Formats: sequence, structure tokens, C-alpha cells
Amino acid sequence: MEQTITFIKGDKASSETDYRDNLPVNMSAVLRPIFDAEGYMLETEGLDSFGTAFGIDRGGLWNERLGQHFRLSSTHFISVSAIGNITDLGIILGSDQASLPYSFSTQGIVVNGEFWLYDPIGGLVLVDTTSNPNFSDPIDGAWIDGYYFLTNGRYLYHTSIVAGVPDETVINPLSIAVESLSPSPVVGVARTTDNFVAVFSRYGTDFYQNVGGVTFAFERIQARGMSVGLVATHAKAFLEDTWFFVGSRKTESLSVFAMQTGGAEKVATREVEKVLSKYADSELINVSMETRQLFGYSYLIIHLPRETLMLNYTIAKSVGVEFAWTVLQSGSVNITPWQGINGIYDPRIGGWVYGNRYNASLGLLDDITPLQFGAMQQWYLDTPYMNLDALSVDQLEVLTVPGFNTDDDATVFISQTQDGVFYSQEDTIKYGAPGEYNKRFVKRRLGYVRNFVSYRLRGVSRSRMAFSAARIRYG
Repeated sequence: MEQTITFIKGDKASSETDYRDNLPVNMSAVLRPIFDAEGYMLETEGLDSFGTAFGIDRGGLWNERLGQHFRLSSTHFISVSAIGNITDLGIILGSDQASLPYSFSTQGIVVNGEFWLYDPIGGLVLVDTTSNPNFSDPIDGAWIDGYYFLTNGRYLYHTSIVAGVPDETVINPLSIAVESLSPSPVVGVARTTDNFVAVFSRYGTDFYQNVGGVTFAFERIQARGMSVGLVATHAKAFLEDTWFFVGSRKTESLSVFAMQTGGAEKVATREVEKVLSKYADSELINVSMETRQLFGYSYLIIHLPRETLMLNYTIAKSVGVEFAWTVLQSGSVNITPWQGINGIYDPRIGGWVYGNRYNASLGLLDDITPLQFGAMQQWYLDTPYMNLDALSVDQLEVLTVPGFNTDDDATVFISQTQDGVFYSQEDTIKYGAPGEYNKRFVKRRLGYVRNFVSYRLRGVSRSRMAFSAARIRYG
């Protein structure tokens, strides 16, 4: 007998007496019918060295108005050239993630309880938010209708427009409001595609529109609020005209949501919510979320303290969120959450540039190699459980794309589990040498199955690998 199996999501047993998803590690799905499967799993992109900044990355942005790639690297606000050269534009203290709204003429930086403005003529300027205690310690900001719209977690306020001309360095003492939907603190703000301001509290989200008020220019939209809030200021990102965020309702555990008109739709699976449940809110204060769009696929990346999760949103829309989540890691021995952070698309080079959450390195996303700054990375793929009670597995053949690897080190380790906890000793199979296009990936005589079985593929290589469906023969 023969059965076709996939690697898009595996199974495992957990200590909670529960069956859990075994998410792929450093592998993501590509939707393309081939070899009797709907798609295949492709190793995630690598990072090439693109330059050295000043330290851990705190935020990045391509400002199309000024035509510059800005970053906050450690305590330095910098500009990055098209070849990775760094220009130091000024010092901004702190270590937290920055919000980077921008207007027609300036780049804003909201960080460390301060609001800064940069423009090529005036340089970096600190806006006074201390003369009025209601404006002190801003935590987030957005730009809308000529205003920088800010919050410090207690109040909402904005910069001034005088005689129709924006004055971005001045905040009118009367331009202030209190978010009213939820009594919980305001966590963040964001501009929506329909030109409203979403004001995220911990357990609710309200929306404001510009009504031209004499003092505070904005007014709450009465019928549009949501009872779902944001867990941390930077746990939100914009993708395909939609805001995504990590948060919850007051009576629910954390999840990942896509903002909808009048509500929010979950895009997290049970497994992802299990991962989020390991963290208290206080541990997630620095969690950040970002997006990437590459070769027709849209990705959502969530940087947690001890994990990096990635949602392949294109796959989620096509075949469901259950098949769309991946774990991103760095390293082959000392494993850490993925080191890339705050990726931006730089149109001058047609590529994605990332900061680093651990050091000063800047990286350029590379779809040819999986290496990160020259170092190899480990990946995992697992199959679902297969009920082969009292049968013998004669052959497992995995359909690959052989011959295109750049080095002759493309070895795959294969093991099996019959209890969902412990795995057998690994066997090795050669993925294929360069130019060996007819190489078959076959493992024979895998042995007797007492009840159920699942197989794991693991690899560390200089070459990027791809795996389609597997065919298992048993009897």
C-alpha cells in the first residue's frame, strides 16, 4: 500500500496531555500544485552582510518623501545608503523600540518618552513635551491630515496647524483628549486606510476622525469601536491594507488578529495561542511585529522574547491559517529567535534590509542561500501522525528539487517517532550534489510500526532546500 503525506504541519504530544502542532522551523509553504500535492515547503531566505551600524536595531523605515533609509541603531539615528554606508544623524538615548511616523517634510521618532523630528535642513530636533505634564512621555504616534497624532498612554494629543500651515514642533496645550471606549491604558495608535486614527487600549480599540475641532481636531466615531485591544505598542503591523496585532478581549487569552470594520478576525491557530500563553503581559512589553511582501507572498513576523513566529498570509487566505505558521530561528547549535528585525524594502536596491536584534550587523535578505551572515541555519519538517497499526514501512520517498544546491554538503537527517515525544536515532540521506538533477530522495526498510508514526526531516546546509510531498509504502 502507498500513501502520500505532506510536511506543511506535523503533530506532537505535549506534557499537558494534549496533541499539538509541530510547526515547521525555517521552512515555509509555497502554493503550487506539483507531484500530487498542493504545494511544497521551501527553506526560508538567508541574510547577507549589508553593513555595520552602531548596535541593536530599534526601528527602521524607508521614507519615500525624503528618499532615505532611516534606522535607530542603539542610541544613533542613522541613514543607510544604497551600498550599506552609515551616516550618523544624531543621538537618541534609550533601548526600546521606536515608532517612526513621518510627514511631507519631516521624519518623526517617538521613543524613550520623547518626540523627535528630523529633516535634512534642520537636522534632529527634540520637540518639547515636558512643559505640559499631560504631554510628557509619549509612547506612540501617527501622522494624519497634517498632524502628528500622539499618545502617552493617558491622553491623546497632536501637533498644531496655524493658519492652515502645520507647525510640527508645537503642541497646543488645549489639543488634548482622553480615550473613552476602554478604561484600560492606551497602548498605541495607527492610521487606517480610510484616514481614521485607530487608538488601541489594552482591551479595546476606538477610532477617531478629523472634524476640524478648534482645540482637539479629532472626534471619536461613536459606532465603530472594538472590544479587542493591543498587548504592546509595537505588537502591530500593516499588511495588504489591514492592521494586524497581538492582543485580546478582556476575558480572553492572547491571540493574533486582523482588524476588520466593526471587529477583528483571529488569524492565530490553537498552537500559536499556546505559544503566546507562555508569556505574561509584562514579558511582552517589547514584542514587535513587522511584515514582508516577496515574490507574490505576504508575511507577518512576530518577534517574541523567546520565539519568532511567521504567518504566511498568502497561504492562510488560500488554504487556511492551520497551514500557514512557521517558526523562524537563527543558529545551528546555539539556537536563538531569528536575528533579523525591522526589515524595510529599499527601492534603490530592490531588496529587503534588516537590522539585528542582537548586534550591529545589517543584513540583506537573500533568496539564493539560507546562510545568515555566513553561518548555517538549522531547519525542521515533521509529518502528521499516520495510523499504520502493526504494519511495516518499506519505503519513504520525499520529492525534492535536487541538483541546484551550491555546495556538496546537502545532507538531510531523518528520524521517526512512535509516541510523539521521543525520536529514533537519525539516518542520513544525501539531498543531492550540484548538477545531480535526477537524484531520488529515498529511505528504505524503516521498520515495524506498533501503532502510529511520524517522520522528521532535519538539515543544516549551505544550500537552500525544498521538499514536496512524501510517498510512504507499507504493508
